[in-house]
Amino acid sequence: MCEVNFLQTQIKIFVSRRLDVDSTLVSNPIYKPVICGAVYAKDEINKKNLLGDDTGENISFRRNSFCEFTVQYWAWKNEEADYYGLCHYRRYLTFLSKHFRANAQEQVMEGILDDFTIKKYGLLEEERMRHIIGENDVVVNEAADVNKIPTPLGFQPSVYDHWVAHGGMFFDKRVLPLLVDTIHRLCPQYDAATKDYLHGMWHRGYNCYVMKKTLFFQMCQFQFGVLFDLEKQLEKNGYAKNFERTLGYMGEIMYGIFIYWLQKKGSYKIKEVQLVYFEQTVLPDSQIQRLVDRFLFWAKFRFEDFGYKLLPKGSRRRNFVKNIYFSLVKR
Repeated sequence: MCEVNFLQTQIKIFVSRRLDVDSTLVSNPIYKPVICGAVYAKDEINKKNLLGDDTGENISFRRNSFCEFTVQYWAWKNEEADYYGLCHYRRYLTFLSKHFRANAQEQVMEGILDDFTIKKYGLLEEERMRHIIGENDVVVNEAADVNKIPTPLGFQPSVYDHWVAHGGMFFDKRVLPLLVDTIHRLCPQYDAATKDYLHGMWHRGYNCYVMKKTLFFQMCQFQFGVLFDLEKQLEKNGYAKNFERTLGYMGEIMYGIFIYWLQKKGSYKIKEVQLVYFEQTVLPDSQIQRLVDRFLFWAKFRFEDFGYKLLPKGSRRRNFVKNIYFSLVKR
């Protein structure tokens, strides 16, 4: 009976795809590729025969500030499912029992998204995915210990300090207190979880998950209610003037808060799985370029931890090396 229920359960994991970056499609009916910010390039979408986030009730025009949350909003308002999920064109959850080597951010670093790596991480194993999802209320990526994640100011003791230490790289650090105050004002039921999560050591980012419909709707109400209000505040105070993706980062922080809130409730089955990051999302045409890329990927991932010490985040020498790296790698 359980077998039949799992097979009949309607599961949709929406894959947020960029307009300007091509990516290999994963041929698994659970995945639903959706162009993020589709309102800006309708003709290109028609050529690719893909869904866009600009139909029905949508916020597609907010792509530059809300990032993949425009796809999440579109799914919330326009799609029907028993389980809703989200992943990115270069980030996928792996449902395999095998544990892969991950970096400090608890991401499994992989070079190219191609047929080999799609199989390697079980992205085509629909039946396995259905069983794991159907047996749980929520499936999320593993949380990372911020004490092990380098920042421009060194290692930090809490999630809040971790983000503040990146001040000027992702968003104006004055926005974080605004987020906390806005949650307190609009969603006081999450107030304690917000403070505990931000002052804790376990960070859960990237906004990749699968969850039951009721919980997905609850998370969306929480995130977008706060984000729309915060958007109005930022328009007045100008804190996001030089940081266009501020609201996207705030939504990511709220994702971590919501999952923490669910965990503290203690009444939901929550399973953590690994998150895989694919550096390159299409296979290069040239065999030589493939070999060059694979070597560069290997070197980058192999010496990543050492690289943070030699090339601190935000440093000029790190940016200089990054520019050379991306000039050699075909993305």
